[in-house]
Amino acid sequence: MTYLIKFDETGRRGETYVAEEKTQEEITELLEKGFVQIPEEDYQLIVGNIDGHEYIRKSDGSYSIYEPPTPDLEELKANKLAEVDAWTEGKITGGFTSECSGELVRYDSDKDTQLTMQGIALNVNTDRFAVEYPAGCPVRGYTDGSADKTIFYLTPEQVLEWYADLSTHIGTCKQAGWSKQAEVNAAQSKEELDAIILD
Repeated sequence: MTYLIKFDETGRRGETYVAEEKTQEEITELLEKGFVQIPEEDYQLIVGNIDGHEYIRKSDGSYSIYEPPTPDLEELKANKLAEVDAWTEGKITGGFTSECSGELVRYDSDKDTQLTMQGIALNVNTDRFAVEYPAGCPVRGYTDGSADKTIFYLTPEQVLEWYADLSTHIGTCKQAGWSKQAEVNAAQSKEELDAIILD
């Protein structure tokens, strides 16, 4: 069995295909695109089953252990900023608490819930709201200490309070994210970046 492998500029193994699963025309096309055809015994070296290392084939036909390039501080910062963005988004969509129903309840804050409640909040003072929600707008949430959701029927005023609490929650999460971004941008070393905890 032989393999068709594309190496990047650092020697890291990228796309890989089994040559026997390709037509000769496809093989030729891949070779023209920079793929290298490698026999099974060489492939075993490249996939890294020797001492837990990945090996690369050098231009002279010999092999060396692949050493991933050490990212510079700007790359590390970019990676950390991406983590901060994901962390912030997770906090925003991870739920929030409101006392709009008269008791403390934890509500969902995922994107669908945000959009749905935004639309409802825009219509609380219309006849449509009264027609569609005569008993109040149903919203589910967890009461304090409960593992099961309860349905709360919110009045127009309570819907607006619910949405105001959601907006405050989103704003608080964004400010926390901005604070973390500032820490990342001010970091002067990998150690300082590693010390920025996202909890």
